[in-house]
Amino acid sequence: MSIEHQRTEAIFEVIQELVAGGKTAFRPGDVADVFRDRNTPIPVWMLRAEFSTLEAQKRIACDAETGDWHLAEGQSLSSTG
Repeated sequence: MSIEHQRTEAIFEVIQELVAGGKTAFRPGDVADVFRDRNTPIPVWMLRAEFSTLEAQKRIACDAETGDWHLAEGQSLSSTG
């Protein structure tokens, strides 16, 4: 598994954790906070790029009006791409 794929999967896992914890909408900064708390910071610009990757994989979607992200329709907390 490539480093890029591993990073994408780690980010999606954190997103799933946020959703499982009750967040229905999230932003790259929310994910950055988790990684920072785990002492493995990822720059927000890199997270934003990964969000685009996950969106292209139809795993997350962005609300154009609010800028909030959420799990894509049909994704469950155990879904993987």
